[in-house]
Amino acid sequence: MTLRKSTKVWIGIFVLGIGVIALDRRGGGDRLGAIAIPFWLGCIAAAAFLAARATAVAFRLIVHRLTLRLAFSYFLIGIVPIPLLAFLLCLVGYLVANQVMGSKVLREAEALAEAARAGSPGVLSARAAGGSIVESEAPWLPAGSVADWAARLEAPRPVVVNKHVWMVCGREERGSLRLIFLLLDPARLGEIARRTGYSVRLQAGSTRGRSDRRGLTVGPAPGKGPAPSTAKPGVDLGMNDDKADAWAKPGEEANPNPARGILDSSWLGGFRLEPAAASFEPAVEKPVAVFLARTSPRVFARQLFRQGLPEVGGVLLAVLAALAGSLLFVYLIALIIAFVLVGTITRNVNKLTRAAQAIGRGDFAVRVNSRSREQIGDLARSFDAMAGSIQRLLLETAKKEKIDAELSVARAIQRSLLPESGESWPGFRVVSHFEPVAEVGGDFYDVVATANGATAVVLGDVSGHGLPTGLIASAARASISTLIELGTSGPEICARLARRSLRGESRRTFLTLALFVYDAARRVGTLTNAGHPAPYRISQGNVDRLALPALPIGLMSQPVFPSKEFEFAPGDRLILFTDGIVEATDPGGDPFGYERLEALLASEASKTAGDLLAAILAAVAVHAGGAVAEDDCTLVLLAIE
Repeated sequence: MTLRKSTKVWIGIFVLGIGVIALDRRGGGDRLGAIAIPFWLGCIAAAAFLAARATAVAFRLIVHRLTLRLAFSYFLIGIVPIPLLAFLLCLVGYLVANQVMGSKVLREAEALAEAARAGSPGVLSARAAGGSIVESEAPWLPAGSVADWAARLEAPRPVVVNKHVWMVCGREERGSLRLIFLLLDPARLGEIARRTGYSVRLQAGSTRGRSDRRGLTVGPAPGKGPAPSTAKPGVDLGMNDDKADAWAKPGEEANPNPARGILDSSWLGGFRLEPAAASFEPAVEKPVAVFLARTSPRVFARQLFRQGLPEVGGVLLAVLAALAGSLLFVYLIALIIAFVLVGTITRNVNKLTRAAQAIGRGDFAVRVNSRSREQIGDLARSFDAMAGSIQRLLLETAKKEKIDAELSVARAIQRSLLPESGESWPGFRVVSHFEPVAEVGGDFYDVVATANGATAVVLGDVSGHGLPTGLIASAARASISTLIELGTSGPEICARLARRSLRGESRRTFLTLALFVYDAARRVGTLTNAGHPAPYRISQGNVDRLALPALPIGLMSQPVFPSKEFEFAPGDRLILFTDGIVEATDPGGDPFGYERLEALLASEASKTAGDLLAAILAAVAVHAGGAVAEDDCTLVLLAIE
């Protein structure tokens, strides 16, 4: 493998940095001091770059071959999600356990508060009316104290007194509210632990919101007793405090198999933060009671699936285990089948690759001959058919190239026979544009001197495209030129062409023709039309359409071809064109049309013949907007001199 120049440079930097750092640290010394920092940074940067480059190279090597690529993709799709899904399920299970355990401990504390009676040990009472305390046994809540919070006691709520948590509940009694305060001392926590089966702990604290949105800080209430020296951000719920007096244990009956394994160890924890109804410590702004619980996964599962008969819970667990095992089994079977299919596909693809490489070398006799009946086998058989077709197409391509070469020659000959644009004739100058849509076009034009000293300009359009149309156009052009030189008039030329077209076997082809004969001495032009678009004359800024309605040559047996003389003055221009100009459409199908052409000629009437020709072609191109032309476009402009 050839290393890039940049990779070699980074390897050199890494080796140099490692060498300098090793010499500097030899013997435990630090002789270079701050000078070693650039070498450390260079070494770290080089290591990061080389690791990224090595990862990219390894990835390219993995995905280079189809087998490894498919295996890698199946690994990403089929193997990687398994630990991620397991982690997600464990996390969801732990969160559910946390919510269930915390809520259960709180419910038991509320139940003890509701069952408490005045006069019992650890129970104090008070009476509130009108938002204040009327009488009270609690020293921290003397009579006359404001107690607007008492009216909101819809359920037992905790209160914080000197870092101790009491539960208070309100009972309606003769127009007043009797408040019962129950101290959650270790004995009652032990009762909660016995009822829930969890190890239970309770502590008072306060919450402080943070402006940097990093969460909620829960700290101990700043009442009597020692305060912590530091308060770290986060939530410190004392879950890892294993002192004997910190947790109330449920007893041996809750977990008959203690510490026998990870399922019997009490590492599953939950908590419930409950805002205190009131705090009798002025320094506490947002008092909370933190109910903590922990137990083993086996105890929690036994409680979660507890039924009247223990066997029912075992059945539920067995059903879940069977479903999970079935899912895992089906998933593994699917992976095995997928890898087998990948191997089958890869073998067939390798055969196709070798066959394609052989065809690339010119061996078109190679065949895959696959016997598989699936899509890959169909592809291999299609490949064999393609190889045979290529052999046949090579001969056809050679023939087509020969025909294309001949068409290119015909195109060049057709263009060479047309008069040059910008050439001058007696009394006028001609500028022209010829653009066929095929190699050989059906449009043609010519300028021929007549026997009596005049000059004839011919513009014709044979229907259709391609080589047959080009042959007809060439024959028609030659015939017209010969008849003009013999002194035949325009209508007679059209009539002879019509009679000749009727002798052909096919009458589907027709010809439109505009024949203009200009006498420079008299400044008179004679126009003969055979179904061709009427030309335009620009004279002194005015645009006239020289219309002579007629049918094309080849549509009727005895058509009439009109002819008319027109006078011209110096500076006049005559515009002859084929229908490809006005029928050029935009992408929406809207043709350029005669109206746009007439408006363009009127606006550009003052331009020279060459500039006017360029303006017309530019306007047609803009209108077409890149759409493919469907007909030949020929434009001939005569500038009278």
